Amino acid sequence: MDCSQSAGQLPDAVTMSPATSGVSTIAGAAGKLSVSHLNAVALDLLRARGVPAPGEWIEKKLARGGAGLSATELHRQIESGVPGKAIPNLLVVLNFTREDFSELLGRAGKTLEELEQRAHLSRADSDLLYRIARALVYAVNAFGESGYAVRWLKEPNEALGGSVPLKLLATVEGDEIVRAELGVVEHGLPA
Repeated sequence: MDCSQSAGQLPDAVTMSPATSGVSTIAGAAGKLSVSHLNAVALDLLRARGVPAPGEWIEKKLARGGAGLSATELHRQIESGVPGKAIPNLLVVLNFTREDFSELLGRAGKTLEELEQRAHLSRADSDLLYRIARALVYAVNAFGESGYAVRWLKEPNEALGGSVPLKLLATVEGDEIVRAELGVVEHGLPA
């Protein structure tokens, strides 16, 4: 499958339906996964210390299912600051150099090293890291495989006007565009 184009129908049927709690659920190979569960997995990735194989870790967490976080609790967790130790997990799973990741964050390499040492990052830094982790988890859920999900996030995408999905995450609007396109992929709709 060409990463630069929107994916067609996935092997497993993926549907969205309102749950009794008013939260959308995603039904795929792993069963029904609530959006709140996907968000919780993204936050867990940021809180986990030294995950040796983060891509596989995400796949296993999604396959297990589990409880999610309320939107209010998610907001509180991000606002209180994710740990700087989240950065190495994202570097490994995205297969980024420190320089590439610094560029994605709009930071100097030296600043990235300082951020890694902090117990709690600023609200703005936490929010951006969370958007990156969430996009990664949603992509793994949509494509069913972390390697392909990472390639999709890192390559220019025709359906996104030639933009690189990860670079769009720097703004709220760009984040919404990426999530909408992943929704298109999940549903097997034409872009």
